[in-house]
Amino acid sequence: MSPHPDTHLDADDISITSTVEGEPADDAVYAVEEILAEKWDVWDDDDPSQPAFRGIKYLTKWDGYPLHDLLGTWEPVSAFIVPDDGGNNPPGTPPLLRTWYDSKKSMGEPHFYRYCRKNIDDFHAAIETAETARAARKAKRDEKRQRLALTKQRSALFVSDSEDEDGRAASNRPQNQNLPQQATATRKPPLVQSDLSSSEEDLIDDSMMAELGKISKKTTCSSLGTKGSASHGQSRRNSLQSPCSPTKRTAAPVSKEPVAKANQTKQAANKEPQKPSQSLNDAVSQSSEPAAAAPARASDTSVASVERPANSASQGSANKAKRSGAIKVVNQPKMQLRSEWTKGQKAFSTLHFRAVAQKRSRAEGTPDPAALEIVNGPSGSVKPKPPVPHDDPYARREVRQSRTRSIESNDARRGSRSEILTDENVPLAPWEVNKVPQVCAEWRLSNNCPKTAQACIFLHRNKDPDGHDYPVGHAGGLIPPKYRRPPLTCTHWLYGKTGCFKTADKCHFAHRNTGWVPNENHPSENATRIDKNIKPPHNERTHGTLKPVKSMDRLAPRDLTCWYWANDVCRNTAESCQFQHYDTGIPARAPHHHIESSLRLLPDRGNDVSTDKATLQDSKTTVEAPKETLAPTDDDVTRPQSPEVIEPAESVEFGAPEATCEKMQKRIESVCDLNFEELFGSNNCERGIKLMDRRAFLVYHSEEHAEELELITRWLLMHHVEVSGVHFPGGWTKFQQEIKNEGSGVIIVHAGFEYFTELPGLGDMLCHEVRVWSLGMQEGIEYDPALSLDPPVYRYGAVEIFPVGGLIYITDEVFDREPQVALKIMELFFAKIEKLKQYKGLPSGGRQVETANLLWRLCVRPELMKYLFDYCEKYADRVDSGDVEMQSRARLYTLLAESQYIEQDHPSEPLSRVPDKFPVLSERRIIADSEPVTYFKTVKRDPAAANLNMMRYFAGLHVDLRRDYRHFFLVHTDAQAGVVQQWRDEIQTIGRVMSPRQCVQELEKESRVSMIDFYERFLGE
Repeated sequence: MSPHPDTHLDADDISITSTVEGEPADDAVYAVEEILAEKWDVWDDDDPSQPAFRGIKYLTKWDGYPLHDLLGTWEPVSAFIVPDDGGNNPPGTPPLLRTWYDSKKSMGEPHFYRYCRKNIDDFHAAIETAETARAARKAKRDEKRQRLALTKQRSALFVSDSEDEDGRAASNRPQNQNLPQQATATRKPPLVQSDLSSSEEDLIDDSMMAELGKISKKTTCSSLGTKGSASHGQSRRNSLQSPCSPTKRTAAPVSKEPVAKANQTKQAANKEPQKPSQSLNDAVSQSSEPAAAAPARASDTSVASVERPANSASQGSANKAKRSGAIKVVNQPKMQLRSEWTKGQKAFSTLHFRAVAQKRSRAEGTPDPAALEIVNGPSGSVKPKPPVPHDDPYARREVRQSRTRSIESNDARRGSRSEILTDENVPLAPWEVNKVPQVCAEWRLSNNCPKTAQACIFLHRNKDPDGHDYPVGHAGGLIPPKYRRPPLTCTHWLYGKTGCFKTADKCHFAHRNTGWVPNENHPSENATRIDKNIKPPHNERTHGTLKPVKSMDRLAPRDLTCWYWANDVCRNTAESCQFQHYDTGIPARAPHHHIESSLRLLPDRGNDVSTDKATLQDSKTTVEAPKETLAPTDDDVTRPQSPEVIEPAESVEFGAPEATCEKMQKRIESVCDLNFEELFGSNNCERGIKLMDRRAFLVYHSEEHAEELELITRWLLMHHVEVSGVHFPGGWTKFQQEIKNEGSGVIIVHAGFEYFTELPGLGDMLCHEVRVWSLGMQEGIEYDPALSLDPPVYRYGAVEIFPVGGLIYITDEVFDREPQVALKIMELFFAKIEKLKQYKGLPSGGRQVETANLLWRLCVRPELMKYLFDYCEKYADRVDSGDVEMQSRARLYTLLAESQYIEQDHPSEPLSRVPDKFPVLSERRIIADSEPVTYFKTVKRDPAAANLNMMRYFAGLHVDLRRDYRHFFLVHTDAQAGVVQQWRDEIQTIGRVMSPRQCVQELEKESRVSMIDFYERFLGE
């Protein structure tokens, strides 16, 4: 009884012959699609005699080349250099790498490291996936081959004599009768055959052909194996394309199309059916195993057997050892290869129904734009709606008779969210009287207000009781100052000589004295209380002799107050100015806010008609413009007598008032929020204000920040400040020399500048008397992203960075070689903390110390508590024996555990969002193992490299916390070692490198004369 067949092997379409393409040819050309990552490493060469390459290689994605090839995607810089026509390498950086460097700079270091790490992980995942799939296919292929061989052996035991008779009878018949009338489809070559396109019938044909081609198996395998091993370590890309050029590829001539090859095989079988190849006859005669197929199957295979020797004979014996050619990528359009329709698992299983579906999709009609209706369009463009046809599928479905809703039903339903908009004049409900008289934006725009009409501070209605539209409130829920409790009075209306140019409806502040005004210097603070009896100065026109007028168009210029005189900038005298230089009660409009117009001659005094005026339309009100170029003056005289005869005035052009230095200075200060005494005031002065030297250095891009740089430079020059910047050659070196020679000054950087670790000598500069300011559009100084979940409020202004205090990083060598001194540093630092707790200070939200008086942080290796505990446990015998160093480590662990001034070895709380929560910063393993720190992975093989990684981490943290900390110091066992200078050259924010004993001395000194200044003298008891 025969064994049960393996049915699971027939469930897939994996062929018994390998369908993987061979190695690409040496002259194969590929185009660069993009660069994914870069990595510095020691790269071993394929040739053992060649030295390893140390440097950066780039993970490159090639068009048409598999990404999971490990040896073919990491490329050095030389691979991106394209020689010119003469074969010479052009100078400079290749264009593709320049694009990569620009992207790297725009991303920033943290985002760039994460981007590279993600692409490298995807690359390794692709390699693992490809290897797993390749191993699975190979195992399936081996099982199928074993089953096929077993089938052949089993069928050979049951060969009957009738087969021999049938064979002799078939040989007596004419040879052309053995061939079928119509040639069957031939088997596709393995190079272009897909793993997913094989069927059970193809497997049987392959098994028959495998027997016939057994004698040529050695020659084929040897020719492929020799070529592939020789070119394994060579570069597969010989030329590159620019990243901007289109990446197109076509199949090289050595790779035949399967359809064309099948057609040629059929033609050869029909034209020469009586000339079989001699080599094929020899192969059949030398086969030791009998054929197990039926006569009909033998006739089918005879047609396919004509193709293979014919191709081999035409190419000659010299081409037998040549493997199948690889795809060569050239700049030619790709030809679409035709393939037959296969029946799959899709919705349309046959070609007929697929064509029917495509025809139906193309028969879809296009909607008629005339059937659309414009809702709430402009009144002038609204046209009468045409009659709606009943057979139009795109017409709106209107209800024939809508049920009218009464006012009572609207009043009953106004308190719910499902309120229906109405235009009727409905009186306010009792609970709507004290609400903000504006329409709720969420209710009006999308009808999704989360509150009910009674709970919402805005109104859930469109019209007031008189039928007028309510204005729509702010989308973010901001309440105008005039509707707040208490309401705020408009300062322009209350204190301005000319009043507020906005109407009471358009102005956000109240045009009445409510007793409260906003704090102009600090708008975010509380309002200021004033006397409710104060009246605006322009209020005299209502209670004086002049009668109020509705429009200024009816008044002559002699009846209006000069706008420039009211603002103390008119340069004309009272006699020459056409407006009046005293308070008439009616101010003229600002002339430079309007368009210039033609002028006319002044009329005679006796003419009753008012003077012709140049007018224009602005906000539906005709306003007046002066007819002369006005300029500042300090004259303040009474109204003169009008002369009997006024000479005609010449027509002059309007011009902007001449700007003085004082006016421009005030304007820049108001726009940029600048204060000279605040910027140049020393922060180390106990009494009064001590101004530093008038010396400034600007860190602005000369092209991207040209306007801001021009304004700041002009403002500083008006204050007689010596200005230099990065756009001046040698400016930074000269500024450093002046500061180090007992000078002082300020550094003003743009708000978007973050490369402080690359500014040469910045750490040394911060040890001298210099203040650093960040100027631009940025978050306010009161915003803390670690404590607030609300989005920040951006405003233009100056914020001091690197103010006071700092971070002190203690290297691992200090705890390993000098644990006694490390214990002394901790004890002195904790004593300072206990002393600072006695002073009053602002609350420190989210931090371990109760007040914000602690200006310094100690930085140590990750998981210091766990390191000390494991070390003491490992050498417990030395601890028990009284070893001094081991006793110091044990006491240090006890001190840290009892004080709770460091992250414990087994923390129960989640990771805090505040990076400087503890006075001693020791990061958890989840942060230390992440890129690019990888401390625990590096410390086992290279402790010095792990120590450098932690320095880079805390240097980056120092830059992130630049609004809180000034210095970045290092404590190392050998402060004069050669590696220390390498650290300072890489991290320019390092200020001082101290030995452990020097750090103890600085902590023991008085803060006034110590490098580690805690500023206790500025704190109140």
